[in-house]
Amino acid sequence: MKKINIFYLLAASFLLSGCGLTNMINKYDKTRFNVKPNVLETHGGKVSLNLTGHFPEKYFGKRVTVDFTPVLVYENGEKAFKTISIQGEEEKGGQATIFYAKGGKFSYTDAVKYNKNMINSTLELRAVGKENSLIKISGNPEIRQDILGPINIANGVIATSTRVLDNEILANINHEYEEETILEEKATIYFLVNQSNIRTTEKSKEEIQRLKEFVNKGNKTHSIEITSYASPEGSITTNDKVSKNRMKTTVRYIKDLLKSLNVDGASNNDLYNEKSSGEDWEGFESIVKSSTIKDKRRINNIVNSIADVELREQQIRDMSEIYDALKNDVLPQLRKAVVTIRSFETKRTNEEIAELSINNPEILNLEELLFSATLTNNEDEKLFIYNKVVEIHNNWKGYNNIACIHLSNEEYAKATALLKKAEELGGEQSDILTNKGIIAARKGQLSTAQKLFDKANTNEKNQAILDIRQGEYKKAARFFKNKSSYNATLAQLLNGNNNARCGEINGTDPLNASCHYLNAIAAIRRGDKENSIESLKMAINIDQSYKKEAKIDLEFLALRNNPAFIEITK
Repeated sequence: MKKINIFYLLAASFLLSGCGLTNMINKYDKTRFNVKPNVLETHGGKVSLNLTGHFPEKYFGKRVTVDFTPVLVYENGEKAFKTISIQGEEEKGGQATIFYAKGGKFSYTDAVKYNKNMINSTLELRAVGKENSLIKISGNPEIRQDILGPINIANGVIATSTRVLDNEILANINHEYEEETILEEKATIYFLVNQSNIRTTEKSKEEIQRLKEFVNKGNKTHSIEITSYASPEGSITTNDKVSKNRMKTTVRYIKDLLKSLNVDGASNNDLYNEKSSGEDWEGFESIVKSSTIKDKRRINNIVNSIADVELREQQIRDMSEIYDALKNDVLPQLRKAVVTIRSFETKRTNEEIAELSINNPEILNLEELLFSATLTNNEDEKLFIYNKVVEIHNNWKGYNNIACIHLSNEEYAKATALLKKAEELGGEQSDILTNKGIIAARKGQLSTAQKLFDKANTNEKNQAILDIRQGEYKKAARFFKNKSSYNATLAQLLNGNNNARCGEINGTDPLNASCHYLNAIAAIRRGDKENSIESLKMAINIDQSYKKEAKIDLEFLALRNNPAFIEITK
């Protein structure tokens, strides 16, 4: 057997018990670890940790490396932050070096994904030390490993940022049905220069025939608009007079025509909108621009650059080489009166649509069938209607809207499967992308939700709610117009406004339990224990589950020894 020199054993014993790992274990209570904030919080779906470790003089062994791992420990589980290696001055490879003689400190940051069990947890700092001995025993370096701690450096996680109300706007109002549709038909009557009488050829042309066919459909008249014009030639006074006369003649003609056809509202002067526009320079410019007339750009430059209309007209007249083209091809198109008749499209009543959607859905078109689902609050009837949309029309909106029903019931797996079917039929529709984004957001898949919302160009409310989930409280607070709504109050509170209040200020609407609970948090954050307890009491009276929540909610840490708090939460 090989003999071991007693000198080496004594030296090794001295080193291990003096300034090495053993010394560090024995004096571990002299170290100091600070956590900021001193109570952890979750923001953007994560729990962030800022940790600083302090070591006194003549503490950290020169040949020691310690691996520190913060771990959140909670019921039925734990979650570790990343490990950081701190080394003595004669070691290498760690993230920070601590000198034996003067001591030192290290700083550390990390974040882990939050889960609801972390609200009632303990943050442990676990440490494993390793020491390389200077003494070689049996020809090999002696490496010693031992555990320091663990020590408790924080308790629990404040999870107020997770109290988002899931009231996004589901994308299912996609029926495109108009309860009121305005139809219109136009006819243009042309006149001879300086004339206002309507020629027989104008009365018999195709546009007037189409106008007759339109009014003969029997729809209720919405309005009758008649606008008259004059071509920009001659004096302004003369052209204004001609334009007015054309308007009067046209109104008289149209009234007589509609009366002869027994059109609804033909004699109702309130339905007539009469306008004499005088010289039609706008029409002049438009026709010239689309024509093949030589120097048309020059003509329009004159129109746009000369304010005096008579001087403008004279300069155009002086362009004798092209004036004939204007006189023959452009000006006749400006001597006119435009007749526009609008009517209400005849539709089924809402009651008829609702009845047919259940008893004879095949009669309804796609828009009517989708609209009928908005006429009932019965979930089974909505499901029946949307299934008929799929069965009769094979349309993606049916699957999408059924998915919304499951989404509102928090049946996310069913909703996701239906949205997949909708996408197979309709492609990447905005509605489908929005609903997929809502599901992703509620499941904590925030980056995925943001990409889907961006692609869908979703509405501002959905984005604001996602901003709260992502920890973008300032952005969210800017969106909400009703500052006393639940999510608006939450956004303000998380943005540092402890005076925010949930619920109608005038007190006309009773507050729900979640609003009272949020108000209790706001009150305790501003140091108002009395109002905090009062709001908690009202929340618990409405919903007893808040009794258990308040007991473990670290927002109310300052109230835990308060007799009134103990009474309402027992």
